[in-house]
Amino acid sequence: HTYLSADDYPAAALRVEAEGTTGVQLTIGSDGRITGCEITSSAGSSVLDQATCQLLRRRARFTPATDEQGRPVTGS
Repeated sequence: HTYLSADDYPAAALRVEAEGTTGVQLTIGSDGRITGCEITSSAGSSVLDQATCQLLRRRARFTPATDEQGRPVTGS
């Protein structure tokens, strides 16, 4: 899936010519929505890091993990 595009680039990051790659670890709730977003590798810009988590929380949906009985559970 493509959750982010060049159109999402924060204006504040463009003004200061910030660029980089943000690494994240996501926690996914039993409903498939993101309940946690931890920066594991910063882009070197808090604006880019924050925008990454905000956009993923808003757009991304996942199939949740399941327990031994096949019930949805929280995972990462």
